[in-house]
Amino acid sequence: LPDVIIDFIAEHHGTSMVQYFYQKAVKTEQNPVLAEDFRYPGPKPRSKETAILMLADSSEAAVRSLTNPTFDKVQGMIKNIIKAKLDNGQLSDCDLTLKELDIIAEVMSKVASGVYHTRIKYPGQKM
Repeated sequence: LPDVIIDFIAEHHGTSMVQYFYQKAVKTEQNPVLAEDFRYPGPKPRSKETAILMLADSSEAAVRSLTNPTFDKVQGMIKNIIKAKLDNGQLSDCDLTLKELDIIAEVMSKVASGVYHTRIKYPGQKM
């Protein structure tokens, strides 16, 4: 694989924690659970492109879980994900600006709302 693809694969999860499995382990394990055991090895995204992939990957998975995904719900979810990645330091090694993050949130919200919107049931249509 080309180096740029290898970078995308390695960086798009950064050093994020796999929350679902961590929380499950905390609830079921009798011994103390180390949070570091549930983190991706990284590195954090080092380019704008790999950071955008990280945000898109996380946002797509989260938006897919929404019931009745209105634009406001989708946008709120995506903004929360971007804020969490920013607060967690996952975007500290790339050069994305806050203005660019706002643009990314807006574009992702529009795209995801179009993809995941609830369709109306037409008369006589079987679901």
